[in-house]
Amino acid sequence: MARAIRHDDWPVRLTDDQIIRRVGRGAFQRGLDYARKGRVRGIGVAGDGDIISAQSKGSGTHIYQTMVFRKQHDQRSPEAWAGNCSCPVGANCKHVAALLITARALAEEGPDDAASSGQVSLWESRLAGLLRVERAPRRRMALEIIDDPGDMWGTPAGLSMLPLIEGKRGWNRQGAAWTQIVSGGLDDDVAPTVMGVLRELAGMAGGYGFYYADDRLSLMTAPARVWDVLRRGVAAGLTLTTAQRHGMPVHLAEGLRGGVHLTREEDGGVAITPALEIDDVEELRRLQVPGLRLNFSLMPIGDPVHGFYTWMPGRELLLMPLEPRPTQALSRVLLGDGEAITIPAGDVARFETEHLEALTRALPVLSADASIRLPRPTTLRAALAVHVDTAEHHLSTEWSIRYVGEDGEVRSSHALPDLSAAAEGRIEGETAGRDLQGETRLAREVLNRLLPLAVQHPAVWHPLDLRGMATARFMTETLPVLRELEAFDIEVDDDVPDYREAADAPVITTSVSDDEDRPDWFSLSVRVHVGEEEIPLALLMAAVAGGEPEVLLESGTWVSIDRPEIEALARLMEEGRELADPQAQGELRVSALHAGYYEVLESLGVIERATARWKERVGRLLERSRAAEAAAGSSGGAADDAGAGEGAGGVPVPEGMRATLRPYQLEGYRWLDFLRQAGLGGVLADDMGLGKTVQVLAAVQRLIEQREETQGSEPAGSGGPGEPEGTGPVLVIAPTSVVGSWVEQAERFCPGLRVRAVRRTAAKREETVAQIVEGCDVVVTSYTIARLCEEEFIAQDWAWVVCDEAQFVKNHTSATYKAVRRLRSPSTIAITGTPLENSLMDLWALMSIAAPGLLPDPERFGQVYRKPIDRGDTEALGRLRRRMRPFLLRRTKEQVAADLPAKTEQVLAVELGAKHRKAYDQRLARERQRILGLLEEDTAQSRFIALKALTTLRQMALDPALVDGEDGMESEAAESAGGGETGEAGEAAGGTGGSGRKTARGAKAARGKAAGAPAAGRSRPLRRPSPSAKVEVLVEHLGPILSEGHRALVFSQFTRYLSGVREHLEATGVRTAYMDGSTPDRQKVIDAFRAGEADVFLISLKAGGFGLTLTEADYVFLLDPWWNPQAEEQAVDRTHRIGQDKPVMVYRLVSADTIEEKVMALKEKKAELFARVVEGTGDVEAGGEGAGGPAGVAGAAGAGGLSPAALTAAEIRELIEG
Repeated sequence: MARAIRHDDWPVRLTDDQIIRRVGRGAFQRGLDYARKGRVRGIGVAGDGDIISAQSKGSGTHIYQTMVFRKQHDQRSPEAWAGNCSCPVGANCKHVAALLITARALAEEGPDDAASSGQVSLWESRLAGLLRVERAPRRRMALEIIDDPGDMWGTPAGLSMLPLIEGKRGWNRQGAAWTQIVSGGLDDDVAPTVMGVLRELAGMAGGYGFYYADDRLSLMTAPARVWDVLRRGVAAGLTLTTAQRHGMPVHLAEGLRGGVHLTREEDGGVAITPALEIDDVEELRRLQVPGLRLNFSLMPIGDPVHGFYTWMPGRELLLMPLEPRPTQALSRVLLGDGEAITIPAGDVARFETEHLEALTRALPVLSADASIRLPRPTTLRAALAVHVDTAEHHLSTEWSIRYVGEDGEVRSSHALPDLSAAAEGRIEGETAGRDLQGETRLAREVLNRLLPLAVQHPAVWHPLDLRGMATARFMTETLPVLRELEAFDIEVDDDVPDYREAADAPVITTSVSDDEDRPDWFSLSVRVHVGEEEIPLALLMAAVAGGEPEVLLESGTWVSIDRPEIEALARLMEEGRELADPQAQGELRVSALHAGYYEVLESLGVIERATARWKERVGRLLERSRAAEAAAGSSGGAADDAGAGEGAGGVPVPEGMRATLRPYQLEGYRWLDFLRQAGLGGVLADDMGLGKTVQVLAAVQRLIEQREETQGSEPAGSGGPGEPEGTGPVLVIAPTSVVGSWVEQAERFCPGLRVRAVRRTAAKREETVAQIVEGCDVVVTSYTIARLCEEEFIAQDWAWVVCDEAQFVKNHTSATYKAVRRLRSPSTIAITGTPLENSLMDLWALMSIAAPGLLPDPERFGQVYRKPIDRGDTEALGRLRRRMRPFLLRRTKEQVAADLPAKTEQVLAVELGAKHRKAYDQRLARERQRILGLLEEDTAQSRFIALKALTTLRQMALDPALVDGEDGMESEAAESAGGGETGEAGEAAGGTGGSGRKTARGAKAARGKAAGAPAAGRSRPLRRPSPSAKVEVLVEHLGPILSEGHRALVFSQFTRYLSGVREHLEATGVRTAYMDGSTPDRQKVIDAFRAGEADVFLISLKAGGFGLTLTEADYVFLLDPWWNPQAEEQAVDRTHRIGQDKPVMVYRLVSADTIEEKVMALKEKKAELFARVVEGTGDVEAGGEGAGGPAGVAGAAGAGGLSPAALTAAEIRELIEG
């Protein structure tokens, strides 16, 4: 039984914030308004205090059933509650908030704690009297109920009500209209409970409303609940009268029953006669005189009828609601003309078997002839049917109400679309002969039992439509709980799978078989099993992609896939989607290029089978890669023996090699040799200064020696086992400044090799490439010549192609890249110490040259790798590194050159002079305004102009003379990108020699070919009364350094400034060497510095930032910082490399409070990212790789890249803003 709210019920502990957290602030505010207006009625508490229900008045005349319940598993927490409502919102609505606020207020009105004993002090008594508020006495209200004839405006004939208010001489109509009640005009004068009753009555006016003071409320159109409202009003003091003046009492009587009489006719038929039973109406019974039966004219109230009225002697009005509330069928019977329904004698038997039971449920039988066999009573029972489509694991439910006889037989069953709707009395479908009130009560009882389960289970009172794991969880978790309730019947379809969780963990197996159609390809099969059952890969991948923690098998078994190996497998299968065989489920078409992919896949499970050919090609490749990485952990000492045997799968150093290889160099050479013999390419990405060239030369020497051994014993052009067919010499492509170095080192370390250099275009050469190839082992050329003479080079067969400083072909849309891709060679090796600069597409370009087919096409590469890595996805980064691992080898100095002297770096802050500072600040203000305006567009053109402006500011930070004046801005090619000098074009014009001591006159020819590229000798000397601040700092530091016998390298990106620095140094007596992009004979300049003819070597960053070994110097000065840290590192590593025996000191000169400081900050951010990605530090090691793995595969694209071209608008804004 429900009870009233008590002071110790749990809502008293609820706070406003706790209610707001559940329903929201908007619903709470509206609920607070509803509570204050008294819209919550009939509050009852059930379920040991856990369930609180009430009726909530909504908009208009809507009344909603609202319920809140506390979760049973947490009796102590007032926050653990949930609300349900029959309004359209359905749950945790404003009505729920109003119910909780009202319940809390009622609980707080409970008995106060007993006052402590003791005498009240005088001052407290006087203060209480002072603060006492005298309230005006409440005025009483009455309802005038008259027999209204009706009017043309829609008021029906019959009883109607008009409010009256107590006056000095009785009841007054003035000031008591329905409009004042609705507007709240009487709230201060009348008791709140009475006003609440009157407002409820006013709400029964329907859509007509009230306009005039004498508008009346018809009782004839009021709903059945009007009787409860009137009873509450009378109990609260509301008077019912028949007139304003001298009215008679109006009585609310009880005991009126309506129904039918069943009588037997003389001919054997049965008559059904509507009737009213007044014997239990006390007011009428008192009027009865023994021996005399009075007849009363009872007139109906309501449509459908729910009560009657009559005028008693003395003109008292008697209102009689029907008890219990009539069904629709009874209302129709009582509203009729009272004519009986007669069943002929011949149909009585059928009436008794087919209709009598329904009749007794729909209409109360007041009396029945003894000859009529009334049916035995039935019991209402709710039933839940559970249907499962086993093929789809699709579960649906439906509710029904059954009429069950005493023998357990189901007499009839009626479907309920929604149990909660039935609990509110909204029962659809055929209702004839049904006990709708009983069904509503039963539905409400079942709903009350189900509501507490909603916290952990589905809302079972609604029809369910579940699929997959939701079905399995319902069958294994929810259904047992429902059965324990025993509040309704449960029927489940036959042949439902035995849903259960697998006891075993999933096992991944792989197997590899040969592809008979393509000898270089294999079929890789992947299977996942749990016990004896196989998990379809498509189902598994879909579950992982959808974030599902389990996958449900056809048998009903489900498997937890929240496992690292399953997630890794899903990523690998998605990554290898382009390898999938459309003809076979779970089959991948792989080659040796996918060794890294297979290695990770292999680590996830059990290898069932692998063919010998696969083990030979892929197994050895992985072993060779691991050995090369392992060598990174050894000391930097020399190898045991330059001619040592193969050892554990290794190959000996070639006999013609005149160098002692360190352990890591030996393994690098073996790695290169294996790739070449397998017809595979790769990227050798060792740190600058670790001898990449000597490792490649060793592999070239072995190629030539193997060729010499097989000549005469095998047909020309054939190779040994596993060696791809390849003829012709080895082609080495390098930057112009490095071509001479390759020739020199080949002669030094491999004197037996026949090496030719191609430095000129066909028009400038006396021999064609075809003629040069004859009789030589190695051809060395530059990227520019390879591009300009593309047709000559692609017409030749090359045994091997080596791309040194491969970052020169990082742009896959450039003509140079396309020319290199077209070369005819079994394989290509790329060499670079900076495997990426701008973005991951640079890396893709290198790999597409060295290992074509390893990575997917650019569009898919962007989807699978570039875009996720740009967003900081370390898992995608790890996947890419693992895939490239066998084909990219990188070792750092810290790993393999522990004996290398220390390198110390220091930033020297340079304070600008007063005039210099003023000029810089003025230019900064002008450029800042222009750049910020351009960046609003954020187009490629605007960023180009902005970069040019940034370069101007960097020059201003060096020396205003570089910018001011008609010659101020050097017309250097892409100086804004930091080069400031010619690229390769000077060589294409035929320049091959010159002095490094003085500026070469031959630079004019270089200018003719390289648009805008300056030469130091052509630029007139800077005319200034005194050197710039940086020059003064440089001279100040060089003094003690040179006096102690040290030598230094000085780098700048601006050739005009660098030549001016040279003039100042020579003016102080310092011996200098100079080299920039226009220097004709670079090797001569380098040799002069090595020979000790100069103490300071001034080099432009682009001309000498790579490919040089200058270990004679042990001090490095960087005059102007750049936002590409790798370019600076390349420059520093000209001296800090193998062969250096002195500590190296690096000074970076930075102008204080200028753009240079911001460049340094931006560079630090990019350097940190490069270290994390390229060096393999940080979280990206989660895949289990060591630092010697393919660390260079990652991209810095996500942070703007590692070159000026990759600067984003945001980074430019960061550099220019204050």
